[in-house]
Amino acid sequence: MKSHAKTAMLALALIIFNVVQLTAVRAAEPVKLTVGYQPYDTVSYSAAVIRALGLWKKYLPPGSEVQFQGGLQGSIIVNQMLAGKQQIGYLGDMPAVVATTKQDVAKIKLVANTGFSPGQRCNVIMVRADAPNFKSPEEAVKWLNGKTIATPKGSCADRFLGYVIEKSKIKPAAIMNQSLEVLSTNMRAKKLDAVVLWEPTASRIGNLVGEGIAKYAVTGNTFGMPDSGFIAMREDFMKQRPDIVEDWLKTELEAQRFVLNPKNWVKVAEIVKGQTNGITVPMAWFSEYGRIPAYAGGSPIKDEKPFVFDDRIRNQLVGIYQFLYKNKIINVDQAPAGVLDDSVARKIAKDAGVRLPLGSIQAQDVSKAPK
Repeated sequence: MKSHAKTAMLALALIIFNVVQLTAVRAAEPVKLTVGYQPYDTVSYSAAVIRALGLWKKYLPPGSEVQFQGGLQGSIIVNQMLAGKQQIGYLGDMPAVVATTKQDVAKIKLVANTGFSPGQRCNVIMVRADAPNFKSPEEAVKWLNGKTIATPKGSCADRFLGYVIEKSKIKPAAIMNQSLEVLSTNMRAKKLDAVVLWEPTASRIGNLVGEGIAKYAVTGNTFGMPDSGFIAMREDFMKQRPDIVEDWLKTELEAQRFVLNPKNWVKVAEIVKGQTNGITVPMAWFSEYGRIPAYAGGSPIKDEKPFVFDDRIRNQLVGIYQFLYKNKIINVDQAPAGVLDDSVARKIAKDAGVRLPLGSIQAQDVSKAPK
């Protein structure tokens, strides 16, 4: 009897040893990743840094390959992730929430935060250059009544416009669904009264460091409506390669700290310029570090890097799920079980010995922008 028990124990030990060895071998295997990001969105600037500096090579297994695919807005990346063409995606808050609700197509989780601002990134309304010089955001909102406004449908900017209309009771003459490129062209042609969009395109068309065809008028700060960005991952990928999930978030942590460091601000702007068309270094710099005037809803804080989902972010996400459900954009009024999973991000931060949030960016006067 004792002999049989001893044999069984040895067999079990051998199985466990083989499993551990197999896991270790697999964990060391190189991986091919396709990452969707938005170089035309400040929530993806950390991804732009990772790409430009090759930071992923420090953390992923030797021989790994990473392909970065740029998208003009988050909905494009969501579709690619749902189709299994991208494993990792950098998204603004609205498309991030939408992505988690497509459970019948693919299970997508949000695993880390890439930025949290007082409505200075995506919740931005700009008016045509010859519009009145408003003394306050509230005055600008009243002017929008009866005007023609454009925004990319399905974006965080689209959600902000809907919120402003709901709260202020204004009635625009028309709301046009236009991409960043199209709405910029139409502002140049003076076919629009206002646009709702995100950085750095706002900096590009604006009158502070840009073309001067539009003026900042309203931000989410006016309405107490922050905006944020997220890293999304396919759940099947996370289960197959949990080691790569950790490796990528280690890379992201380093990139966010790079973006926060004032010594790197011009370098970050140069990196963004190198991965976009029409965005200059001053535009890229202002989009992440410059201060929007107070009369247009500017905040002393431009951006913050919580990295994980603290109470502010979770509360914001609760509001987004409810808003999108109320407006029949998604079919659930709360996050599906398990889709908001920052457990690995918290582990990475703890192992690195860093305090959270990682830091914040004090908005800088436009006079400090690089020339």
